[in-house]
Amino acid sequence: MNEHEQHLIRDYLDDRITPKGLERLERLLESDGSARAEFRAMATLEEGLRDLAIENTMVSHGHDMTHNLAAPSGHFGRWSHVKQFGIATLSVVCVIVTILLARQADRGDEWGTAIARIESLSKDVSFLPDQEFAVSEGISLGKGWLRLERGRARVLFRSGATVDLEGPAVFGIDTPMRAYLDYGKVSVHAPETARDFIVATESMEVVDLGTRFEIHVDAKSHESKVSVIEGLVDLHLGSRGANRIIQSLEAGCAALVDETGRIIEIRNNAAVDPARTGANAQLLAHWTFDTVGGLGVVEDSSARQLDAILRMPDQTRLIAGVSGKAFSIDGRDVAVDLCEHASVLAQMSSFTLSAWVRNPDESLAIVFSLSGETEQHRVQFYLTRGFVRFGWQDGLYFDSISGGVDGWNADQWYHVAVTAGDGVVRLYRDGELLGSGAVGSNIGAPISTPSMVKDASRAYLGRLHDGRQGAGTVHQWFTGQIDDVQIYSGALNNEAIRFLHANSGEVWSAGALHE
Repeated sequence: MNEHEQHLIRDYLDDRITPKGLERLERLLESDGSARAEFRAMATLEEGLRDLAIENTMVSHGHDMTHNLAAPSGHFGRWSHVKQFGIATLSVVCVIVTILLARQADRGDEWGTAIARIESLSKDVSFLPDQEFAVSEGISLGKGWLRLERGRARVLFRSGATVDLEGPAVFGIDTPMRAYLDYGKVSVHAPETARDFIVATESMEVVDLGTRFEIHVDAKSHESKVSVIEGLVDLHLGSRGANRIIQSLEAGCAALVDETGRIIEIRNNAAVDPARTGANAQLLAHWTFDTVGGLGVVEDSSARQLDAILRMPDQTRLIAGVSGKAFSIDGRDVAVDLCEHASVLAQMSSFTLSAWVRNPDESLAIVFSLSGETEQHRVQFYLTRGFVRFGWQDGLYFDSISGGVDGWNADQWYHVAVTAGDGVVRLYRDGELLGSGAVGSNIGAPISTPSMVKDASRAYLGRLHDGRQGAGTVHQWFTGQIDDVQIYSGALNNEAIRFLHANSGEVWSAGALHE
Protein backbone atom coordinates (compact mmCIF):
# COMPACT_ATOMS: atom_id res chain seq x y z
CA MET A 1 0.00 0.00 0.00
CA ASN A 2 1.28 3.45 -0.87
CA GLU A 3 0.40 6.76 0.72
CA HIS A 4 -2.05 7.70 -2.03
CA GLU A 5 -4.07 4.50 -1.55
CA GLN A 6 -4.13 5.02 2.20
CA HIS A 7 -5.52 8.53 1.68
CA LEU A 8 -8.19 7.02 -0.55
CA ILE A 9 -9.29 4.66 2.21
CA ARG A 10 -9.11 7.48 4.76
CA ASP A 11 -11.38 9.64 2.59
CA TYR A 12 -13.91 6.80 2.47
CA LEU A 13 -13.81 6.26 6.25
CA ASP A 14 -14.19 10.01 6.84
CA ASP A 15 -17.15 10.10 4.44
CA ARG A 16 -15.55 12.64 2.13
CA ILE A 17 -14.68 10.45 -0.84
CA THR A 18 -15.62 11.71 -4.32
CA PRO A 19 -17.53 9.56 -6.84
CA LYS A 20 -14.36 9.20 -8.89
CA GLY A 21 -12.43 8.25 -5.78
CA LEU A 22 -15.06 5.66 -4.88
CA GLU A 23 -14.74 4.06 -8.31
CA ARG A 24 -10.99 3.90 -7.87
CA LEU A 25 -11.33 2.38 -4.42
CA GLU A 26 -13.68 -0.25 -5.84
CA ARG A 27 -11.11 -1.20 -8.49
CA LEU A 28 -8.34 -1.27 -5.91
CA LEU A 29 -10.22 -3.55 -3.53
CA GLU A 30 -11.20 -5.83 -6.38
CA SER A 31 -7.66 -6.32 -7.67
CA ASP A 32 -5.42 -6.05 -4.62
CA GLY A 33 -5.68 -8.41 -1.66
CA SER A 34 -3.21 -6.37 0.40
CA ALA A 35 -5.38 -3.29 -0.12
CA ARG A 36 -8.40 -5.18 1.21
CA ALA A 37 -6.40 -6.20 4.28
CA GLU A 38 -5.29 -2.61 4.82
CA PHE A 39 -8.89 -1.42 4.42
CA ARG A 40 -10.06 -3.81 7.12
CA ALA A 41 -7.21 -2.83 9.45
CA MET A 42 -7.74 0.92 9.01
CA ALA A 43 -11.49 0.61 9.49
CA THR A 44 -11.03 -1.45 12.65
CA LEU A 45 -8.49 1.01 14.04
CA GLU A 46 -10.73 3.95 13.15
CA GLU A 47 -13.65 2.55 15.09
CA GLY A 48 -11.39 1.65 18.00
CA LEU A 49 -9.96 5.15 18.19
CA ARG A 50 -13.44 6.64 18.08
CA ASP A 51 -14.44 4.39 20.95
CA LEU A 52 -11.39 5.48 22.93
CA ALA A 53 -12.25 9.12 22.33
CA ILE A 54 -15.79 8.59 23.61
CA GLU A 55 -14.51 6.77 26.68
CA ASN A 56 -11.89 9.42 27.41
CA THR A 57 -14.54 12.14 27.49
CA MET A 58 -16.08 10.26 30.41
CA VAL A 59 -12.85 10.50 32.46
CA SER A 60 -12.83 13.33 34.99
CA HIS A 61 -10.66 16.25 33.91
CA GLY A 62 -9.50 16.55 37.52
CA HIS A 63 -7.92 13.07 37.46
CA ASP A 64 -4.14 12.89 37.84
CA MET A 65 -2.67 12.08 34.40
CA THR A 66 0.22 10.14 35.87
CA HIS A 67 -2.18 8.07 37.92
CA ASN A 68 -4.20 7.21 34.80
CA LEU A 69 -1.11 6.05 32.87
CA ALA A 70 0.00 3.92 35.80
CA ALA A 71 -3.30 2.12 36.27
CA PRO A 72 -2.97 -1.28 34.56
CA SER A 73 -6.55 -2.30 35.09
CA GLY A 74 -7.95 0.83 33.46
CA HIS A 75 -5.51 0.55 30.51
CA PHE A 76 -6.39 -3.08 29.96
CA GLY A 77 -10.09 -2.35 30.23
CA ARG A 78 -10.03 0.29 27.50
CA TRP A 79 -8.07 -1.82 25.00
CA SER A 80 -10.11 -4.90 25.82
CA HIS A 81 -13.17 -2.93 24.79
CA VAL A 82 -11.43 -1.84 21.59
CA LYS A 83 -10.57 -5.47 20.81
CA GLN A 84 -14.18 -6.57 21.30
CA PHE A 85 -15.44 -3.71 19.18
CA GLY A 86 -12.81 -4.48 16.55
CA ILE A 87 -14.05 -8.03 16.12
CA ALA A 88 -17.55 -6.76 15.49
CA THR A 89 -16.23 -4.05 13.19
CA LEU A 90 -14.25 -6.59 11.17
CA SER A 91 -17.44 -8.37 10.25
CA VAL A 92 -19.00 -5.07 9.18
CA VAL A 93 -15.95 -4.20 7.08
CA CYS A 94 -16.06 -7.57 5.34
CA VAL A 95 -19.69 -6.84 4.43
CA ILE A 96 -18.62 -3.42 3.07
CA VAL A 97 -15.89 -4.98 0.95
CA THR A 98 -18.34 -7.56 -0.37
CA ILE A 99 -20.79 -4.82 -1.30
CA LEU A 100 -18.09 -2.82 -3.07
CA LEU A 101 -17.01 -5.85 -5.06
CA ALA A 102 -20.58 -6.69 -5.91
CA ARG A 103 -21.19 -3.14 -7.12
CA GLN A 104 -18.07 -3.39 -9.29
CA ALA A 105 -19.25 -6.71 -10.75
CA ASP A 106 -22.73 -5.34 -11.46
CA ARG A 107 -21.60 -2.17 -13.20
CA GLY A 108 -22.41 -3.70 -16.56
CA ASP A 109 -19.92 -1.45 -18.35
CA GLU A 110 -18.24 -2.18 -21.66
CA TRP A 111 -15.56 -4.31 -20.02
CA GLY A 112 -17.78 -6.92 -18.43
CA THR A 113 -15.43 -9.43 -16.81
CA ALA A 114 -12.49 -8.65 -19.09
CA ILE A 115 -9.19 -7.47 -17.62
CA ALA A 116 -7.75 -6.03 -20.83
CA ARG A 117 -8.13 -6.02 -24.59
CA ILE A 118 -5.95 -5.92 -27.70
CA GLU A 119 -5.98 -2.39 -29.09
CA SER A 120 -3.75 -2.93 -32.12
CA LEU A 121 -1.38 -5.40 -33.79
CA SER A 122 1.37 -4.64 -36.28
CA LYS A 123 1.12 -6.13 -39.77
CA ASP A 124 4.11 -8.41 -39.20
CA VAL A 125 2.88 -9.73 -35.86
CA SER A 126 3.05 -13.45 -35.12
CA PHE A 127 2.68 -15.48 -31.96
CA LEU A 128 4.55 -18.52 -30.70
CA PRO A 129 3.02 -21.95 -31.34
CA ASP A 130 2.19 -22.38 -27.65
CA GLN A 131 0.06 -19.21 -27.56
CA GLU A 132 -2.88 -20.25 -25.34
CA PHE A 133 -5.72 -18.45 -27.15
CA ALA A 134 -6.47 -16.76 -30.46
CA VAL A 135 -5.40 -13.12 -30.62
CA SER A 136 -6.90 -10.42 -32.85
CA GLU A 137 -7.51 -6.69 -32.63
CA GLY A 138 -10.35 -5.78 -30.28
CA ILE A 139 -10.43 -9.14 -28.52
CA SER A 140 -11.07 -9.08 -24.75
CA LEU A 141 -8.55 -10.72 -22.46
CA GLY A 142 -8.81 -12.37 -19.07
CA LYS A 143 -5.94 -13.86 -17.11
CA GLY A 144 -3.38 -15.49 -19.37
CA TRP A 145 -0.22 -15.16 -21.42
CA LEU A 146 0.60 -13.38 -24.65
CA ARG A 147 3.52 -15.13 -26.36
CA LEU A 148 4.69 -12.72 -29.05
CA GLU A 149 7.17 -14.13 -31.55
CA ARG A 150 7.69 -10.92 -33.54
CA GLY A 151 6.02 -7.63 -34.30
CA ARG A 152 4.18 -5.33 -31.91
CA ALA A 153 0.99 -5.51 -29.89
CA ARG A 154 -0.78 -2.84 -27.84
CA VAL A 155 -2.80 -3.94 -24.81
CA LEU A 156 -5.25 -1.64 -23.01
CA PHE A 157 -6.06 -2.59 -19.41
CA ARG A 158 -9.40 -1.86 -17.79
CA SER A 159 -7.58 0.44 -15.35
CA GLY A 160 -6.54 2.66 -18.27
CA ALA A 161 -2.92 1.51 -18.47
CA THR A 162 -1.55 0.93 -21.97
CA VAL A 163 1.24 -1.57 -22.61
CA ASP A 164 3.08 -1.83 -25.94
CA LEU A 165 4.84 -5.16 -26.46
CA GLU A 166 7.75 -5.69 -28.83
CA GLY A 167 8.47 -9.26 -29.91
CA PRO A 168 9.91 -11.60 -29.00
CA ALA A 169 8.20 -11.28 -25.64
CA VAL A 170 6.18 -13.35 -23.16
CA PHE A 171 3.75 -11.18 -21.21
CA GLY A 172 1.27 -12.21 -18.53
CA ILE A 173 -2.05 -10.50 -17.75
CA ASP A 174 -3.00 -10.84 -14.10
CA THR A 175 -5.41 -8.09 -12.94
CA PRO A 176 -6.45 -4.65 -14.23
CA MET A 177 -3.58 -3.27 -12.14
CA ARG A 178 -0.90 -5.94 -12.54
CA ALA A 179 0.99 -7.66 -15.35
CA TYR A 180 4.07 -9.88 -15.62
CA LEU A 181 6.97 -9.76 -18.09
CA ASP A 182 8.87 -13.04 -18.45
CA TYR A 183 11.14 -11.66 -21.16
CA GLY A 184 11.11 -9.10 -23.96
CA LYS A 185 10.43 -5.39 -24.06
CA VAL A 186 7.34 -3.42 -23.03
CA SER A 187 6.52 0.28 -22.91
CA VAL A 188 3.93 1.36 -20.36
CA HIS A 189 1.76 4.44 -20.11
CA ALA A 190 -0.14 4.60 -16.83
CA PRO A 191 -2.49 7.61 -16.54
CA GLU A 192 -3.90 8.82 -13.24
CA THR A 193 -6.62 6.15 -13.29
CA ALA A 194 -3.90 3.49 -13.40
CA ARG A 195 -1.54 4.98 -10.85
CA ASP A 196 0.26 2.14 -9.03
CA PHE A 197 0.00 -0.14 -12.06
CA ILE A 198 2.54 -2.96 -11.62
CA VAL A 199 4.69 -4.83 -14.10
CA ALA A 200 6.40 -7.70 -12.32
CA THR A 201 9.45 -9.67 -13.44
CA GLU A 202 11.29 -12.63 -11.95
CA SER A 203 13.40 -10.32 -9.79
CA MET A 204 11.25 -7.27 -9.01
CA GLU A 205 8.01 -5.36 -9.34
CA VAL A 206 7.96 -2.00 -11.10
CA VAL A 207 5.25 0.09 -9.45
CA ASP A 208 4.05 3.07 -11.46
CA LEU A 209 3.55 6.40 -9.76
CA GLY A 210 1.97 8.14 -12.76
CA THR A 211 4.51 7.61 -15.52
CA ARG A 212 5.68 6.38 -18.83
CA PHE A 213 8.35 3.74 -18.49
CA GLU A 214 10.00 0.85 -20.36
CA ILE A 215 11.19 -2.55 -19.20
CA HIS A 216 13.46 -4.90 -21.15
CA VAL A 217 14.16 -8.38 -19.74
CA ASP A 218 16.83 -10.49 -21.43
CA ALA A 219 15.51 -13.99 -22.21
CA LYS A 220 18.72 -15.79 -21.17
CA SER A 221 20.40 -13.76 -18.46
CA HIS A 222 17.12 -12.33 -17.05
CA GLU A 223 18.94 -9.04 -16.62
CA SER A 224 16.36 -6.25 -16.62
CA LYS A 225 16.60 -2.65 -17.69
CA VAL A 226 14.01 -0.15 -16.47
CA SER A 227 13.92 3.30 -18.09
CA VAL A 228 11.62 6.07 -16.85
CA ILE A 229 10.43 8.42 -19.59
CA GLU A 230 8.36 10.70 -17.37
CA GLY A 231 7.16 10.69 -13.79
CA LEU A 232 8.40 8.21 -11.21
CA VAL A 233 8.45 4.49 -10.46
CA ASP A 234 9.33 2.41 -7.43
CA LEU A 235 11.39 -0.74 -7.93
CA HIS A 236 10.43 -3.40 -5.39
CA LEU A 237 13.57 -5.52 -5.66
CA GLY A 238 13.76 -9.22 -4.87
CA SER A 239 11.44 -12.17 -5.26
CA ARG A 240 7.81 -11.82 -4.25
CA GLY A 241 7.14 -12.70 -0.62
CA ALA A 242 10.70 -11.93 0.49
CA ASN A 243 11.91 -8.84 2.28
CA ARG A 244 12.24 -6.34 -0.53
CA ILE A 245 14.32 -3.25 -1.05
CA ILE A 246 12.47 -0.31 -2.60
CA GLN A 247 14.40 1.92 -4.99
CA SER A 248 12.75 5.00 -6.52
CA LEU A 249 13.61 5.86 -10.10
CA GLU A 250 12.72 9.22 -11.61
CA ALA A 251 12.31 10.52 -15.15
CA GLY A 252 15.52 10.46 -17.17
CA CYS A 253 16.99 7.57 -15.18
CA ALA A 254 17.56 3.94 -16.09
CA ALA A 255 18.43 0.99 -13.85
CA LEU A 256 19.97 -2.37 -14.67
CA VAL A 257 18.87 -5.19 -12.35
CA ASP A 258 20.24 -8.74 -12.31
CA GLU A 259 18.16 -11.92 -12.05
CA THR A 260 18.29 -11.88 -8.23
CA GLY A 261 16.91 -8.36 -7.89
CA ARG A 262 20.25 -6.69 -7.25
CA ILE A 263 20.83 -3.30 -8.88
CA ILE A 264 23.82 -3.46 -11.20
CA GLU A 265 23.85 0.21 -12.06
CA ILE A 266 21.69 3.32 -12.24
CA ARG A 267 22.26 5.87 -14.98
CA ASN A 268 21.07 9.45 -14.92
CA ASN A 269 20.18 9.59 -18.59
CA ALA A 270 17.70 6.97 -19.80
CA ALA A 271 18.43 7.95 -23.40
CA VAL A 272 21.89 6.46 -22.93
CA ASP A 273 21.46 2.74 -23.49
CA PRO A 274 24.18 0.62 -21.84
CA ALA A 275 23.77 -1.85 -24.69
CA ARG A 276 24.98 0.83 -27.11
CA THR A 277 27.48 2.81 -25.06
CA GLY A 278 31.05 2.09 -24.05
CA ALA A 279 32.06 2.15 -27.70
CA ASN A 280 35.16 4.18 -26.85
CA ALA A 281 37.12 1.02 -26.00
CA GLN A 282 40.44 0.80 -27.82
CA LEU A 283 42.15 -2.31 -29.14
CA LEU A 284 45.13 -3.17 -26.94
CA ALA A 285 46.28 -6.48 -28.47
CA HIS A 286 45.22 -8.98 -31.15
CA TRP A 287 46.78 -12.44 -31.40
CA THR A 288 45.65 -14.25 -34.56
CA PHE A 289 47.84 -17.38 -34.02
CA ASP A 290 48.40 -17.61 -37.78
CA THR A 291 52.15 -18.15 -37.30
CA VAL A 292 54.66 -18.88 -34.58
CA GLY A 293 57.97 -17.08 -35.07
CA GLY A 294 61.42 -17.93 -33.93
CA LEU A 295 61.82 -18.70 -30.22
CA GLY A 296 58.06 -19.25 -30.03
CA VAL A 297 57.06 -15.64 -30.69
CA VAL A 298 53.30 -15.12 -31.11
CA GLU A 299 52.84 -11.84 -32.91
CA ASP A 300 50.40 -9.16 -31.86
CA SER A 301 48.92 -7.70 -35.04
CA SER A 302 47.75 -4.50 -33.33
CA ALA A 303 49.69 -1.24 -33.34
CA ARG A 304 50.82 -1.87 -29.75
CA GLN A 305 52.80 -4.97 -30.83
CA LEU A 306 52.47 -6.80 -27.53
CA ASP A 307 54.12 -9.94 -28.85
CA ALA A 308 53.88 -13.01 -26.64
CA ILE A 309 55.93 -16.17 -26.15
CA LEU A 310 54.53 -19.67 -26.65
CA ARG A 311 55.68 -21.99 -23.89
CA MET A 312 56.03 -25.72 -24.63
CA PRO A 313 55.49 -25.36 -28.43
CA ASP A 314 55.95 -29.11 -28.94
CA GLN A 315 52.54 -29.57 -27.31
CA THR A 316 50.90 -27.27 -29.85
CA ARG A 317 49.77 -27.63 -33.47
CA LEU A 318 48.61 -25.03 -35.98
CA ILE A 319 45.25 -26.01 -37.49
CA ALA A 320 42.57 -24.32 -39.59
CA GLY A 321 40.77 -21.79 -37.40
CA VAL A 322 37.79 -19.50 -37.71
CA SER A 323 40.09 -17.04 -39.45
CA GLY A 324 43.43 -18.25 -40.78
CA LYS A 325 45.22 -20.58 -38.40
CA ALA A 326 44.50 -21.51 -34.79
CA PHE A 327 46.34 -23.20 -31.92
CA SER A 328 45.42 -26.74 -31.03
CA ILE A 329 46.70 -27.37 -27.51
CA ASP A 330 47.08 -31.10 -27.08
CA GLY A 331 48.38 -31.30 -23.54
CA ARG A 332 49.00 -29.36 -20.38
CA ASP A 333 52.01 -27.17 -19.64
CA VAL A 334 51.17 -25.03 -22.70
CA ALA A 335 50.53 -21.29 -22.39
CA VAL A 336 50.95 -18.05 -24.27
CA ASP A 337 53.18 -16.04 -21.97
CA LEU A 338 52.19 -12.35 -21.59
CA CYS A 339 54.24 -11.73 -18.44
CA GLU A 340 56.37 -9.12 -20.19
CA HIS A 341 53.23 -7.03 -20.64
CA ALA A 342 51.68 -7.66 -17.20
CA SER A 343 52.23 -4.04 -16.12
CA VAL A 344 50.46 -2.79 -19.27
CA LEU A 345 47.52 -5.13 -18.75
CA ALA A 346 47.30 -4.16 -15.08
CA GLN A 347 46.57 -0.55 -16.04
CA MET A 348 43.11 -1.50 -17.35
CA SER A 349 40.35 -0.38 -15.00
CA SER A 350 37.90 -1.62 -17.62
CA PHE A 351 38.55 -4.14 -20.37
CA THR A 352 37.20 -6.64 -22.89
CA LEU A 353 38.62 -10.03 -23.78
CA SER A 354 37.28 -11.83 -26.86
CA ALA A 355 38.32 -15.28 -28.12
CA TRP A 356 37.23 -18.21 -30.25
CA VAL A 357 37.41 -21.67 -28.66
CA ARG A 358 36.67 -25.25 -29.65
CA ASN A 359 36.55 -28.41 -27.53
CA PRO A 360 37.57 -26.68 -24.29
CA ASP A 361 38.41 -28.88 -21.33
CA GLU A 362 34.98 -29.22 -19.71
CA SER A 363 36.32 -29.47 -16.16
CA LEU A 364 38.10 -26.12 -16.32
CA ALA A 365 39.67 -24.23 -19.21
CA ILE A 366 41.60 -21.04 -18.41
CA VAL A 367 41.43 -18.55 -21.28
CA PHE A 368 43.16 -15.57 -19.63
CA SER A 369 44.69 -14.73 -16.27
CA LEU A 370 46.54 -11.86 -14.63
CA SER A 371 47.99 -12.29 -11.15
CA GLY A 372 50.70 -11.40 -8.68
CA GLU A 373 53.30 -13.71 -7.23
CA THR A 374 50.75 -15.44 -4.97
CA GLU A 375 47.10 -16.43 -5.21
CA GLN A 376 46.06 -13.44 -3.12
CA HIS A 377 45.40 -11.13 -6.07
CA ARG A 378 44.30 -12.23 -9.52
CA VAL A 379 41.62 -12.09 -12.22
CA GLN A 380 40.80 -14.92 -14.59
CA PHE A 381 38.46 -15.68 -17.50
CA TYR A 382 37.64 -19.37 -17.78
CA LEU A 383 35.19 -21.98 -19.06
CA THR A 384 33.61 -25.04 -17.44
CA ARG A 385 31.11 -27.64 -18.58
CA GLY A 386 28.07 -25.48 -17.87
CA PHE A 387 29.41 -21.94 -17.49
CA VAL A 388 31.42 -19.06 -18.85
CA ARG A 389 32.99 -17.36 -15.83
CA PHE A 390 34.98 -14.35 -14.74
CA GLY A 391 36.61 -14.78 -11.33
CA TRP A 392 38.84 -12.76 -9.05
CA GLN A 393 40.86 -13.19 -5.88
CA ASP A 394 41.23 -10.20 -3.57
CA GLY A 395 43.05 -11.04 -0.41
CA LEU A 396 41.66 -14.21 1.16
CA TYR A 397 38.44 -14.35 -0.85
CA PHE A 398 37.68 -15.69 -4.33
CA ASP A 399 34.45 -14.80 -6.09
CA SER A 400 33.06 -15.01 -9.62
CA ILE A 401 30.27 -14.03 -11.98
CA SER A 402 28.84 -16.77 -14.17
CA GLY A 403 26.87 -17.14 -17.36
CA GLY A 404 25.20 -20.51 -17.89
CA VAL A 405 25.64 -22.47 -21.14
CA ASP A 406 24.20 -25.74 -22.42
CA GLY A 407 27.60 -27.40 -22.80
CA TRP A 408 30.05 -27.37 -25.71
CA ASN A 409 29.33 -29.36 -28.87
CA ALA A 410 32.29 -31.35 -30.16
CA ASP A 411 34.31 -29.70 -32.95
CA GLN A 412 32.16 -26.54 -32.92
CA TRP A 413 33.81 -23.13 -32.67
CA TYR A 414 32.34 -20.77 -30.09
CA HIS A 415 32.95 -17.07 -29.58
CA VAL A 416 33.34 -16.16 -25.89
CA ALA A 417 33.85 -12.73 -24.37
CA VAL A 418 33.97 -10.91 -21.06
CA THR A 419 33.63 -7.16 -20.52
CA ALA A 420 34.18 -5.19 -17.32
CA GLY A 421 33.48 -1.49 -16.94
CA ASP A 422 31.75 0.95 -14.59
CA GLY A 423 31.69 -1.75 -11.94
CA VAL A 424 29.78 -4.26 -14.09
CA VAL A 425 30.96 -7.56 -15.61
CA ARG A 426 29.11 -9.09 -18.57
CA LEU A 427 29.68 -12.54 -20.08
CA TYR A 428 28.86 -13.61 -23.64
CA ARG A 429 28.84 -16.65 -25.89
CA ASP A 430 28.23 -16.35 -29.62
CA GLY A 431 27.20 -12.72 -29.24
CA GLU A 432 24.50 -13.39 -26.64
CA LEU A 433 24.61 -11.97 -23.12
CA LEU A 434 24.74 -14.88 -20.66
CA GLY A 435 25.07 -13.14 -17.31
CA SER A 436 26.17 -9.97 -15.58
CA GLY A 437 26.74 -8.50 -12.16
CA ALA A 438 28.48 -5.94 -9.98
CA VAL A 439 29.27 -8.40 -7.20
CA GLY A 440 30.13 -12.08 -7.23
CA SER A 441 27.67 -14.93 -6.96
CA ASN A 442 29.53 -16.78 -4.20
CA ILE A 443 30.15 -14.31 -1.37
CA GLY A 444 28.99 -11.06 -2.95
CA ALA A 445 32.42 -9.44 -3.19
CA PRO A 446 32.61 -6.39 -5.50
CA ILE A 447 34.26 -7.20 -8.80
CA SER A 448 37.97 -6.77 -9.40
CA THR A 449 39.44 -5.73 -12.72
CA PRO A 450 43.08 -5.93 -13.91
CA SER A 451 43.94 -2.56 -12.37
CA MET A 452 43.00 -3.94 -8.95
CA VAL A 453 45.55 -6.77 -9.11
CA LYS A 454 48.38 -5.83 -6.76
CA ASP A 455 51.95 -6.27 -8.01
CA ALA A 456 50.78 -7.93 -11.23
CA SER A 457 53.62 -9.93 -12.76
CA ARG A 458 51.98 -13.05 -14.22
CA ALA A 459 49.83 -12.85 -17.34
CA TYR A 460 48.89 -15.72 -19.63
CA LEU A 461 46.55 -16.99 -22.28
CA GLY A 462 45.69 -20.59 -21.44
CA ARG A 463 47.21 -20.73 -17.96
CA LEU A 464 46.69 -19.54 -14.39
CA HIS A 465 49.82 -19.32 -12.26
CA ASP A 466 48.15 -20.17 -8.96
CA GLY A 467 51.05 -19.62 -6.58
CA ARG A 468 50.21 -20.75 -3.05
CA GLN A 469 52.16 -19.22 -0.22
CA GLY A 470 54.29 -21.87 1.47
CA ALA A 471 52.65 -24.75 -0.36
CA GLY A 472 54.31 -24.93 -3.74
CA THR A 473 52.61 -24.00 -6.98
CA VAL A 474 49.48 -25.34 -8.66
CA HIS A 475 48.71 -24.40 -12.25
CA GLN A 476 45.46 -24.49 -14.23
CA TRP A 477 45.41 -24.75 -17.99
CA PHE A 478 43.45 -24.58 -21.22
CA THR A 479 43.25 -27.59 -23.51
CA GLY A 480 41.42 -27.58 -26.83
CA GLN A 481 41.64 -25.12 -29.70
CA ILE A 482 41.87 -21.34 -29.47
CA ASP A 483 41.92 -18.59 -32.08
CA ASP A 484 41.70 -14.83 -32.60
CA VAL A 485 42.17 -13.47 -29.07
CA GLN A 486 41.59 -9.73 -28.70
CA ILE A 487 41.97 -7.47 -25.66
CA TYR A 488 40.48 -3.97 -25.47
CA SER A 489 41.23 -1.30 -22.88
CA GLY A 490 37.56 -0.59 -22.21
CA ALA A 491 34.25 -2.40 -22.04
CA LEU A 492 32.80 -3.05 -25.49
CA ASN A 493 29.04 -2.78 -25.82
CA ASN A 494 26.60 -5.49 -26.90
CA GLU A 495 26.67 -4.30 -30.50
CA ALA A 496 30.46 -4.60 -30.65
CA ILE A 497 30.44 -8.12 -29.15
CA ARG A 498 27.86 -9.21 -31.70
CA PHE A 499 30.05 -7.74 -34.45
CA LEU A 500 33.11 -9.72 -33.28
CA HIS A 501 31.04 -12.90 -33.27
CA ALA A 502 29.68 -12.27 -36.75
CA ASN A 503 33.05 -11.19 -38.22
CA SER A 504 35.77 -13.55 -37.04
CA GLY A 505 39.27 -12.15 -37.46
CA GLU A 506 38.14 -8.52 -37.61
CA VAL A 507 38.52 -5.95 -34.86
CA TRP A 508 36.11 -3.38 -33.53
CA SER A 509 36.81 0.30 -34.04
CA ALA A 510 34.60 2.88 -32.35
CA GLY A 511 34.73 5.37 -35.21
CA ALA A 512 34.24 2.88 -38.04
CA LEU A 513 30.95 1.97 -39.69
CA HIS A 514 29.98 -1.62 -38.91
CA GLU A 515 27.22 -3.40 -40.72
